[in-house]
Amino acid sequence: MKKIFFFLLIPALMLSAMAHAQDKTRIGLSGSIQGNQFGIMVPIWLGEKFVLAPAIDYSYAEKSGSDIGIGVASRLYLKKETLSPYVGVKAGVLLFRPYFFDESDQKTTVDLLGGVAFGGEYFLSEQFSFGVEIQGNLTKSDEKSYRYGNPGGVIFNLATQVSATIYF
Repeated sequence: MKKIFFFLLIPALMLSAMAHAQDKTRIGLSGSIQGNQFGIMVPIWLGEKFVLAPAIDYSYAEKSGSDIGIGVASRLYLKKETLSPYVGVKAGVLLFRPYFFDESDQKTTVDLLGGVAFGGEYFLSEQFSFGVEIQGNLTKSDEKSYRYGNPGGVIFNLATQVSATIYF
């Protein structure tokens, strides 16, 4: 599990450092809603039309457990205007840790996710935007995971995401 975390964290930190070296790098903070999950992304502009966004999701259900998602998303804007459409790729890891940790029954599960996205971001100003995207996701579930009703299997699903971003 630690290897997966560092696998995603180290490239994100390296890209963040490279982005800081550029003259016109902008970094933002996004809050997103996807179903009943809430997430935070840090979009980093690496060029005129390219964004890389490390992301983390967290949810907790009393007497059930905690769910953590760690990933990275990229966006390639087709045009940069007030309403800017984009295409993107996403990859991540979804970790579920049961509240009652019983060695014989439930253990932490790790699901892997990869997908494509198409969306649009509406820029109210240089510092603030709203976004909506649709996603096609391919998920490889852990053998003990019931997240998608297919333990140990691979599943394709469609999803939507709504976000708001403040840029610095």
